[in-house]
Amino acid sequence: MSLFDSLIRTLSGKKLDAAATPGPAGPAIPAPAVDPVAVDWEDDRIPTQAKDRVRRILACLHEVETELGRQQVPGFSRVDIEQMRQQHLPKLVLSYINIPPAHRGEIFRKTGKSASFILNESLDQMQAKIDDIMRNLAQHDLDAFTNNTRFIGQRYSDEENPFG
Repeated sequence: MSLFDSLIRTLSGKKLDAAATPGPAGPAIPAPAVDPVAVDWEDDRIPTQAKDRVRRILACLHEVETELGRQQVPGFSRVDIEQMRQQHLPKLVLSYINIPPAHRGEIFRKTGKSASFILNESLDQMQAKIDDIMRNLAQHDLDAFTNNTRFIGQRYSDEENPFG
């Protein structure tokens, strides 16, 4: 057992499974793939405003996936995006759809907000996270451009470089 494994075990109070721990001979065993949750995004039980939000989220997720294929930004991975698209978003919408209409009023009585309002709030939270990811991806490109133009300016400037 490595020092890192011992530290994790000590901090978490859990015993590590030797079969799941990468050995010196190879990488860790990947987590099993989870089947995507299927949802009919045009289901009549989904409020129109929520459908609009879902369409935007799906379009942005596609854009993020394309960008992640071109570059990797620390803190975000293709797996996170896939989970959002294939698990988290559909489960959220299905959980709304599955509330019997006669019982949706209970949510309002408990929270002071309608189920559709809470659904839209949750979708807005997802969109904010996606917007943050997109901003980070764009910032990576902006930084690269700035660094390249700075280099060109320094390298090809007519001014005399005291270090050159």
